[in-house]
Amino acid sequence: MHSAPPVVYPVGRCAFQGWVFAVLGGLSASVGSLFLIESDVQFQGLWGWITCSAGILAWLVWMAWAFLSWNRSPEGALHWSPGGGQGMGDASSWLWTDRASAEPLVLSDVERVLDLQGRVLLRIAGPGLGQRWLWVEQSGYPERWRDLRRALVSSRA
Repeated sequence: MHSAPPVVYPVGRCAFQGWVFAVLGGLSASVGSLFLIESDVQFQGLWGWITCSAGILAWLVWMAWAFLSWNRSPEGALHWSPGGGQGMGDASSWLWTDRASAEPLVLSDVERVLDLQGRVLLRIAGPGLGQRWLWVEQSGYPERWRDLRRALVSSRA
């Protein structure tokens, strides 16, 4: 069996994640608005206003979290180095280079959590890095997308 070729793939903010957050925020705002219109809050007294205020506050907190989560998405490069081949042991490794740091970090785990063909949600972990979630999109480097997907499958085999 042949290993996947070495690959360096750029990782940045994912437009798909931003759109998912925007759609979920819009849907939840629509449902909340319909609830407020249909429930006639002004006639429900104090508890109606408390419920209404709590719902609006929860929505605002969620939207702030979604925006900050997307805005602070890890940016850098994911590196795959295949093993040395027959008789050389399994020297396969994943590395993560953060955009803010020049030194690559060795990853102990790279897991495909959700594979949507054109984008993949990865969970990466390593010493000194903790656990991070990355959306990797085909549009980041279309020429190497298939190589990255091969490396993700090869590293789990």
